[in-house]
Amino acid sequence: MKKHVSVLLAAILILMLIPTMGCKSDGSSKEGELTVWVGENLEDMFNVIAKDYTKETGVPVHVFTYTGLTASDKLALDGPFGKGGDVYVQGGGGDLAKAIEQGLFVELSKEETQLETKYIPGAQELMQYQGRLYGVPLGIETTAFMYNKDLLPEFPETWEELVAFAESFNHFDGDIKTKDQRFGLLIDYTNPYYTWAFNEAFGGYIFGKDANGAYDPNDIGIDNDGSIAACGFIKDLLDRKVIPSDLAITLMQSKFQSGRAAVILDGSWDLANFRNAGINVGVAPIPLIPQPDGSEAHAITFCGGYGLAISSFSLNIEESKKFLAFASRDEYVMEYYRVTGRIPATVGCSENEEILKDDCLKGFYAQCDYSYPQPAINELNAVWEPLTASTTAIYINGEDIALTMHKVKEDIAANIKLLHQ
Repeated sequence: MKKHVSVLLAAILILMLIPTMGCKSDGSSKEGELTVWVGENLEDMFNVIAKDYTKETGVPVHVFTYTGLTASDKLALDGPFGKGGDVYVQGGGGDLAKAIEQGLFVELSKEETQLETKYIPGAQELMQYQGRLYGVPLGIETTAFMYNKDLLPEFPETWEELVAFAESFNHFDGDIKTKDQRFGLLIDYTNPYYTWAFNEAFGGYIFGKDANGAYDPNDIGIDNDGSIAACGFIKDLLDRKVIPSDLAITLMQSKFQSGRAAVILDGSWDLANFRNAGINVGVAPIPLIPQPDGSEAHAITFCGGYGLAISSFSLNIEESKKFLAFASRDEYVMEYYRVTGRIPATVGCSENEEILKDDCLKGFYAQCDYSYPQPAINELNAVWEPLTASTTAIYINGEDIALTMHKVKEDIAANIKLLHQ
């Protein structure tokens, strides 16, 4: 009899434990505790943050990892069925735009998050959609000039000086053997992600903004006078053989990594690769670009990155807001930088001694002051194919710049109509 009672009690205990175990293992939002979803590489870091937050507030925090999906894709699958978590590490740009249109994340107050005072300029728009904030940034990435200090000890202060150096250093035309090639300046002119900064310098733009600061897909600046002038600017670099015309970005990176190139326009995501290859790397923002009227203008690069967002399905929205403020403290943003290599998003981190000692990061920070996230609207998906195709038409086939860019605008408008059908 005692044996039967013991077995019955054990069974009851197991049944009682199953729901409890489920609460801690399924990653869904539960009242009174937080569930945070992160990429696998961030698990250890966020376990520390979770432990610290619980110690300070008494609120339990559970960390879960996802693979093979973006955070928003996972939430889109889980949230409507009550299985979504509270806080997600989420990318900005088009991925964020899609998520907001699906109603996945909570809007945040710019004032309460101290957006304009806590975060560096290049990060402030990262987690925004149509002028509204849906997360706090952790780390960003952008493009700038990386240079080999052994070949170019001091980066030129002006664009004219950079071009003059490239012309004097270049040794790549004609019958020159590969082993004898030298490149003073490498720019992937076939990829608008890299070259759009020059369009911005001349006054070009992809989409304009309405009175509320939201991107207007009906206002396309692809073919305005500024964009046409920018194409002419890049074509001149090719015609004068300041930059080579026959290298893809991977080959450019290989030339730089092997010490055969002095300067390359590339993203912060490749810094570690160059350092690991033994290159004495420096980073500098793009110099001011000369304008037709004799003035100069900043080249405005794209930036991307990741931040923290709160699920619209969360049962702990107010507590999640407190967690976002906690997890975006400088000490944790610095750790995010150490784990991912992305540029720390806060002003405090930009003034950190560890960052100040890293001249490469200083260079990227300087460019971040003149950068912005790609337009976070679905219509951006209609832009890249026609814009990329125009580089072949203009720079390889020699077609008229103005006519080509007008055609690009027409193709983009047609693609946008297809998106809305």
